Amino acid sequence: MTASFNLLDEPWIRVTRLDGTPAEVSLLALFRDAESIEGIHGEIASQDMAILRLLLAICHRAMDGPKDLDAWEEYWDEPGRLGTDAAAYLERFRDRFDLRDPERPFFQVAGIHSASGKISGLESLIVDVPNGNPFFTTRIAEGLDSISWAEAARWLVHVHAYDPSGIRSGAVGDPQVKNGKGYPIGPGWTGQIGAVAVTGENLERTLLLNTVVCKEVHGLHDVDPEFDLAPWERYPDGPAGTPALEPTGPVSCYTWQTRRVLLHGEDDSVTGLFLGNGDKATPQNRFPVEPMTAWRFSEPQTKKLEAPVYMPRKLPTDRAFWRGLSSLIAQLSPSLTVKGAGEVTRFMPPGVVDFYQGLMMYEIVPLSGLIPLHATGIEYGAQEAVVSELVDDTLVLPAKLLDPKETRLLAVVRDAMEQTEQVAGALRNLAANLDRAGGGSPDTASAARDRASTAFYQVIDEEFPRWLASLAEIDPTAGREQWQTLLRSEAWRQQDALASAAPYTAFAGRGEGTGRMDVSRALVFFRAALNKIIPPPDSEDAPNNEEKRTVA
Repeated sequence: MTASFNLLDEPWIRVTRLDGTPAEVSLLALFRDAESIEGIHGEIASQDMAILRLLLAICHRAMDGPKDLDAWEEYWDEPGRLGTDAAAYLERFRDRFDLRDPERPFFQVAGIHSASGKISGLESLIVDVPNGNPFFTTRIAEGLDSISWAEAARWLVHVHAYDPSGIRSGAVGDPQVKNGKGYPIGPGWTGQIGAVAVTGENLERTLLLNTVVCKEVHGLHDVDPEFDLAPWERYPDGPAGTPALEPTGPVSCYTWQTRRVLLHGEDDSVTGLFLGNGDKATPQNRFPVEPMTAWRFSEPQTKKLEAPVYMPRKLPTDRAFWRGLSSLIAQLSPSLTVKGAGEVTRFMPPGVVDFYQGLMMYEIVPLSGLIPLHATGIEYGAQEAVVSELVDDTLVLPAKLLDPKETRLLAVVRDAMEQTEQVAGALRNLAANLDRAGGGSPDTASAARDRASTAFYQVIDEEFPRWLASLAEIDPTAGREQWQTLLRSEAWRQQDALASAAPYTAFAGRGEGTGRMDVSRALVFFRAALNKIIPPPDSEDAPNNEEKRTVA
């Protein structure tokens, strides 16, 4: 009997149910029970995002597009229909979802091999074990001799989405192989973006909210479903990738075959794999087909290609998700004047956020309440050949922030972001001046700036999202006052901490005349800057309790 591991029937996707219990489910069970599932929770967040995008590809195909908003709304108004139609769709392609099929294995190439016949170890598949620097101690204990077919399925989906760049095994039959090696073509497509998803009250809602109607999203092509196919609907890939292949829509983006893979193992476990190059993915101007990332205008790429170019906005590892609000909401994005192109917007929001905004305008979803967003990304190291950091963050937006008519609210949020950045700058300058007063060098001043900024944002990164969510319930003017009060209070607290940590030599100071700097002078400069950013609540330069502050 031929060995089989069919993803339609075998439990392999790790989820959490609404009651908090974990479970491992098959594809058919997931769609059947989607109303009672909270979300996907596998080994790491990037694995969850890769599997979510696979599920969304299935949704797009099962919903035949969806071709228009009326068709989409029928699924929204009829809970359970998505699961029924997805199951019927999957059954049509049942044989293509077998991980161990000898001729057409899921997301793999049957018979692919290198000239040497060498098989790679599982560390090539599992991202939580970068070479020589394990992320998780559980892997050290368990070892990597073998994993279950269920876990291998999860990492197989992940490797196409996020595999780093670098030299890969050269496949026999691939004309691009040189000296038995496949030379770098870049990371997996999802690794090149900052993936953003809208989170619903259960998995079914999450899937629907992220299965966009392309023609309802600004910038997305109105895709003909017959030309945006998943790998299981096409003739199986051969050993060679296609360098010039172009993604045609969300489905091809979500299932992009960046690698050529074949899992090797026994009846109950996977022990190794062939991992070679597949279809190269390039990031320039992919916004017409990729709805799950924000986009940023790229001046260097625009000069190079002599036409406006937008690149995916990756998620920075040193800045919390909320600090990218201007890339999530079109009305908050600044404009740029570009030679030869006129005025362009600096950012374009993710298509999934734009789609939710459209659902609000059509009153399909409420104009009030909160919108949870989940962002996932990977930062690669040198030459994008290793994984250096995983970004996993959430942000809850007041729905009103997506309403273009809410101009007061938009202004309050924009001002709050600008004032916060300005206060951070004032604290950085204070730290540098205190360092200078103590006899520091340019290098120590730079380090002092960074420490001050980090300490400030450790607090603000907790407070700003909380304040932002509160705007769903309070008047914008009251919200502005609340944030300014909190921001000013935190600025004074950070000032006290910095001044208290200054060495005694800083009180005596350094320099002569206008170039002199000591603690007192540094504090005067800081207080003047703070009062300019956020005017004090009365007519004097600072409230009484602020005037009386002394440094211990």
